Amino acid sequence: MGKLLAVIEREFGERVRSKWFLVSTLFAPLLFAALFIGPPYLAYKSSRSVDFSSMVIVDGSGTTMGDGIATELAGGLMATGQRATVIAVTATDSGKVLDSLRTRLGSNALPAVAVIDANTLAVGTMRLLLAGGAPIVTSERVQAAAERELLRRRVADAGIDLEQAQRIAKLRITATVERVMRDGRSGSAQVNLLFGAGVALLLYLIIVLYGQIVLRGVTEEKQSRVSELVLASVSPRVLLTGKVLGIGGVALVQLGFWTASAVTLLANRGRLLGALGVTSTSITLPAFTLFELAPLLAYFVFGYILYAALFAAVGSIVSSEQEAQQAQTPLVSLLVGSMALLQPALSDPDGPIARTMSIVPFSSPILMPLRLGLASVPASELVLSIVLLVISALAAMVAAARLYRTALLMYGKRPSIGEIIRWIRVNG
Repeated sequence: MGKLLAVIEREFGERVRSKWFLVSTLFAPLLFAALFIGPPYLAYKSSRSVDFSSMVIVDGSGTTMGDGIATELAGGLMATGQRATVIAVTATDSGKVLDSLRTRLGSNALPAVAVIDANTLAVGTMRLLLAGGAPIVTSERVQAAAERELLRRRVADAGIDLEQAQRIAKLRITATVERVMRDGRSGSAQVNLLFGAGVALLLYLIIVLYGQIVLRGVTEEKQSRVSELVLASVSPRVLLTGKVLGIGGVALVQLGFWTASAVTLLANRGRLLGALGVTSTSITLPAFTLFELAPLLAYFVFGYILYAALFAAVGSIVSSEQEAQQAQTPLVSLLVGSMALLQPALSDPDGPIARTMSIVPFSSPILMPLRLGLASVPASELVLSIVLLVISALAAMVAAARLYRTALLMYGKRPSIGEIIRWIRVNG
């Protein structure tokens, strides 16, 4: 046990003291903040920064619809700001006018040019030319203004009260979707979906990232012949177990910090956006007890051990990092295949595909946490999935240690599948 703890401490301390560990650990919360707060804030700033008074509306409809759109963009009849420039044209001279305006658009002298004609009144079609530096929100605002003006005209032609028609047109249905579990619990389906998908994606990234760290660590030790010195005092099983658990401890620390950062940012997203002047609805995170979080921890720990042992086995049978990149393809394909099954699991979390693959050990660390966030998984399925994962992880560690014992000291020729199987049997 003392040797095992020494190996774990060496692997853990060597990576935690690295400056790159600190950089990668702190970078993720900054990325989360950019993803959670950046898009709504940038959309808010873009919507406020568009100067619609400097755009041009080319009106070929033969009516005053262009003036109406300019009024809507300025804020309505009671607005006091400047309006967009309206140029009334006929079918014969519209081409020359547009050619001159295109030149100004190309030099960013104009943010946008809206073109309306008789078809705008008849079927609601229009053209919008944007300058290269104009935000895309410009098109949304102009289109909304044109829709309001067209509605006003059609309502007036029909002899209907405009205010009443606008109230009717603004009617929307807002549905609050709740998913009711078998045990009676309920929660927001959207939030549960984001939570489940987020957990699955995070576990996938951690397993891939740290599984490959184990692979590179074994490959580098084999190339530098350090393993020959270490194996003189430590058994291969202890060395492999210590390496997997030590690097796993680093992953657990990083995962815990990232999770706490993401939860804190999501819980305070509304306040942060409010401080920036952006109105945003708050996000209520699903409530979980420690007992409910225990399966997620189990899937992370044993999912990582399963793949880390397999990555270590791959690292022990290759002689260079180039060979390692090729040899790890089947393992990466298993993980990528699990991610490819996310869509069927999201569409039908209790369907046969999701239920079957959430029990298979190679995909259960990704798919079962997703199902736990979306549906009420029967206890028998959850227990069976965890038991199979634990057995597979321990079996992978035993097989990897047996292979590790022989393959780590061999150089040059890559062993065949038959030789790998024989080494695992002989060292049993």
